[in-house]
Amino acid sequence: MDDKTKEITTEFLANRQRLMSFIYGLVRDPQAAEDIFQETWLKLANAVQQGMVIHQPAKWCRKVAKNLVLQYWRQQRNAKVVADSSLLEFLEFVDLAFEENALEQTSDRQQALNDCVAVLPPKSRRLLALKYDDGYSLERIAQVAEQSTAAVIKALLRLRQALASCVEKKLRLSELGL
Repeated sequence: MDDKTKEITTEFLANRQRLMSFIYGLVRDPQAAEDIFQETWLKLANAVQQGMVIHQPAKWCRKVAKNLVLQYWRQQRNAKVVADSSLLEFLEFVDLAFEENALEQTSDRQQALNDCVAVLPPKSRRLLALKYDDGYSLERIAQVAEQSTAAVIKALLRLRQALASCVEKKLRLSELGL
């Protein structure tokens, strides 16, 4: 994996909570939100792999996610909530307004994430790489790791939770000057 892909991957993971909040706030279905998040990652990884220069990955991902949410709503024929692209653009505008304040925190969060990933056991880093760097499906990761799909899902969930906890702890400690 080249340096640009690593950089994009790190930024994507650092913005996971923000992007997931944006998506979940629109679809209100945890599984659908996770699917849209994963599809957004795949589109980002493919774009980078094809040589596309993405200067603001967080903004780019939010636009992709917005389009995937619209597609999700169109597929939900019995949906109780009907929304159009103008509502999504308004929500994106609100999200961008809050992002200006978050930009300063992003570099600290990225550094904390890098530090947290660096101390993970090699097996855990390998699972993350298979999922987020290589874009493998859960089933493919299970084959490569010689585990059940359920075990891979659980391991990735625990890794994401551990990383989120580690990052938050590092940020709190840095705020205290420790």
